[in-house]
Amino acid sequence: SHFDAQPTMSSEDGEQDDWAATQTATDVGTGESSRSPGFLQNLQSASSTISLILSPVAIILVSLWVSNESMGGGGVSWSEGDAKRVFNWHPVLMIVAYAIMNIAALIFRVSGTSSYQTSTRGISEAGTKRRGTIKAIHGYVWVACFLIGMVAMLAVVKSHNDAVSGYIANLYSLHSWVGVLVMSLYTLQLFVGIFAFGGLMGGTSRFAVPSLMEIHKYSGAVLHLLITATILLGIQEKEGFLQCWYEVTEADLIPIQNYGKIPSACKISHGLGLVVLLMGVFTSFALARFPVL
Repeated sequence: SHFDAQPTMSSEDGEQDDWAATQTATDVGTGESSRSPGFLQNLQSASSTISLILSPVAIILVSLWVSNESMGGGGVSWSEGDAKRVFNWHPVLMIVAYAIMNIAALIFRVSGTSSYQTSTRGISEAGTKRRGTIKAIHGYVWVACFLIGMVAMLAVVKSHNDAVSGYIANLYSLHSWVGVLVMSLYTLQLFVGIFAFGGLMGGTSRFAVPSLMEIHKYSGAVLHLLITATILLGIQEKEGFLQCWYEVTEADLIPIQNYGKIPSACKISHGLGLVVLLMGVFTSFALARFPVL
């Protein structure tokens, strides 16, 4: 799985790479690392925990956001003539997909099956089985996120092509262009993962195609950041429609004094954007490769 930063193995001699060589062997009986984690690894563990906590927070905030009266009257719908509330499905589903994808991204680290907790040659049979289960969960969650994302995009198309509510142009914004590109890359990543590491190319081990695995891990981490950026673009675009500003009659030299004038829906979306940004930062740090210091 692409988020699991496991060391690769040379096809000629079966040795671990230089980074993995700095790690200690695993207790063969438990599959757990016999060496205490370093300072950076402890920080990464804390980052994982914070990011996982923020996942449900993001879902709560987006639910509050679309429930606001400014969001097409509040709530969601799938009825013709109710385009604004049909559109509300888009941010809700995208944030839900992002939140559970975030969990799938970190599942190897928090389950103790990443290369920080296990070595390639020392992992026990029980550890191998556990890793296989985690990998399956990781894959299924990514498939679920793909399906949720497709419905979220369908909600946009439906709301923009509602004859009763009035037609709206499609794919005119930077957010929409970036979104289509990122969704295409996500689809490619998903299918490469299924075919290369799901047993459809002659093996389920990451050693079956080590070079592809390294690309898969890298592109997965990059995708997480791209999705984070795309969501922030979408929030910013919606805030423009909501008119997230306030009137001033003199120079606004101390803006914080006027923050109470910002519409309530915009305050919620600001908070949602900050939470999404922090999720991207903490998850990115948690997935990085650092030597044990």
